[in-house]
Order: sequence, then C-alpha cells, then structure tokens
Amino acid sequence: MKILAKLMHLVFGGVFVYAGVLKAWNPQAFLDDVRSFDLLGDPWAAWLAMGLPWLEILAGLAVITGLLRRGGLLVLNGALVGFLGAIALSWYRGIDIRCGCFGSAEASSNYLELIVRDVLLLALGLWLFLRRNAQR
Repeated sequence: MKILAKLMHLVFGGVFVYAGVLKAWNPQAFLDDVRSFDLLGDPWAAWLAMGLPWLEILAGLAVITGLLRRGGLLVLNGALVGFLGAIALSWYRGIDIRCGCFGSAEASSNYLELIVRDVLLLALGLWLFLRRNAQR
C-alpha cells in the first residue's frame, strides 16, 4: 500500500507540475483561455493567468517530494473545487470555453469530459489528503 501511495503522489503531483509548466510556458495563451470563462475582468484575469501556473507547479512539487505535502494537497484540491465550479458555471451559462488545463486549447471544451476528469483528480487528491499517513 505504501508503494501505491507513493505512486499516486507522483501521478497527482506530476499532473499539476506538467499542467503548470505548459501554462507558464505561454502565459498569453493561458490568459486568453482564462478570459474565455468570462468570470474575471482585467487585471484579475491576468493576475490569475500569471500566478496559477506557478502555484500548480510548486504545490505539485510539494506533493511529489513530500516537503509540505499536506499543504500542496490542500492547495491542489481547493484549486480543483474552484475549477469544477468555474466549469459548471460556464456550462450553466452556455459559454463556449477553452479550458487551457494543459496549455492553450484551440477547440472548445467538452464540459462533461472536463468535469469527469476533474472529479476523478479530486477523488484521488482527497484520498491522498485524508489517508491516515498522508504526511509520509
């Protein structure tokens, strides 16, 4: 079980490090994706587009390395709840979004696919956070 938990920490943290690096690589494209949700105006959308990738990278590294792991898990699980809320609200409002979750998205997003993926990631993140030995 210990090996499985270590592997799951690597997978969960790795997803966010990868996603964060792709967003940080092209912040203008990610800003355009953030704006497609029509939830934040400028300068807030720009601040989110500049800061979120680095938060994902640092929190993902915390989960992988074990250094401040519980804090990293808390941040990433909170971010997933926020992402799910933004996606659900955009779906409800009928807005055609570009997710930008793994770098810039050219095509419109499939809401159901985004929600399923984020719910599965959240389930994994919560399992990792709520484990009895989550700090190890």
